[in-house]
Amino acid sequence: MKKWLIYAALLLTAACGKDDNESALGTPSITRIRTEAGTITYAKRGTSVEIEGRNLIKVNSVTFNGCEADLSVAVIAQQRILLAVPEEAPTIADGPVTDDVVVKTDGGEARAQLILLPPEPVLHALSNPMPEVGEKIVIRGECLFYVQEINFPGRRIFTVTDFTPSDDGSAVEVTVPEGYDPSKGDISVVTLSGEASITPEVPEEPDPEEPDDPDDPEEPLVVTELKYLPDVSYAPWQVKENLQEGDYVYVDRTTMTFAYIPEFYKGSLWISTAVDSRAYINEAEPLVSFRINRGCDVYIAYNQGTVGWARWLADWEKMTIGEDGRVQIEVGTTDKYSIYKKHFEAGVVELHSNSNQSNVRSPYFVILK
Repeated sequence: MKKWLIYAALLLTAACGKDDNESALGTPSITRIRTEAGTITYAKRGTSVEIEGRNLIKVNSVTFNGCEADLSVAVIAQQRILLAVPEEAPTIADGPVTDDVVVKTDGGEARAQLILLPPEPVLHALSNPMPEVGEKIVIRGECLFYVQEINFPGRRIFTVTDFTPSDDGSAVEVTVPEGYDPSKGDISVVTLSGEASITPEVPEEPDPEEPDDPDDPEEPLVVTELKYLPDVSYAPWQVKENLQEGDYVYVDRTTMTFAYIPEFYKGSLWISTAVDSRAYINEAEPLVSFRINRGCDVYIAYNQGTVGWARWLADWEKMTIGEDGRVQIEVGTTDKYSIYKKHFEAGVVELHSNSNQSNVRSPYFVILK
C-alpha cells in the first residue's frame, strides 16, 4: 500500500505542472474511484482511495456520507485526488446513508457512489440451536449488512445465497440446506465487511445399550433422513415395511419382483433402491445415507451378476442363511443376490456405489433387522 501511495504521489506531482495550465474552474466530474487493486464500489473506513475525474484541482472539500475528509494530507491534481476515507464517516450501521462521495470545487460539485462498509459482522445465536434440514432459522448478530452468502457444514461446505436479512442488520433468515451436518463444523455468514461463524449444537445420539427390561419392549426400528449425498438425480429410494415375495424390488422398475426370500428376511424393514443408481461409480464419496434410531444389523443384497466389485463391502460378513441350499434372494428368473451383513449403532449409516465399473445388472437393495 505504501509503495502505491508513493507511486501515485509522484505521478500526481509530475502532472501538476500540466494540470495547472488547464482551466481550473470547469465543472468537476468523477469518472471512477479506485485503489491499487482497481476500480471499487465499496470500501472500509480508513482506506486510501484515488478519485479520478476532471477539473478537480481547485477542491474545497471531499465528503463521504457527509463527513469531510482531511485534505491537508491529500494529494490533489487536475484529474485526481488521493486521500483516505475518514475513520468517522457514517455507515449503514449508524443509520440511513446515501453512500455519496461529493467533491466541491470552485467550479461546482461532483458526486459518485461508494458504499462505506460497516464493521465486520458478529454472530450471537440461532433461533433453533439444533435445526433440521429444510427448516427456516434466524441467525442473530450485529452488522449483518451486505450479506453475500451463508455456509453450512456437511461432508462439504453447502453455500446458500437465498436468504432474507433484516433492515437493521441484526438478523438473517435462511433455510437449512440438504446435506447439513452440525458435527462437521460451524455455520458462517459472509458479508462485504468480513465473515463471522457460530457453532451449532450437535444432537446427542441415543444410547445404543438399552438395559434388559422384560417390561420395556425393544424400541421399533425407524429409518429417517434417507438422502443422496452427492449431486445425483436418480429416483428417490424408499423405506418400506414387511418385505415379502412378490413385492416390487426397485422404485423405478415395475417389472422386477421378489421370487424367493429366505424366511429369516421376510417381514423386515427394507429400503427399495433405484436401478438407475447403478450408474454412480464414484467410490470416493458415499452414494446415500440414512439415520437409524437404534442399533441394528444392515444387510446388503448384492446382485451376483454385477460387473466389478463394491470394495466397501470387503469387511462385511457374507451370510449363509437360506432354505433348500439357497443362500441368496432371487428376483425374477435370472437375478440372484448374495447377502452381506454389518452391525451399526444408532446414528447415520452411509452406503457407497454399487460397483467400481459401469454395468447393466440391477444394483443392491437394503434390509434392516
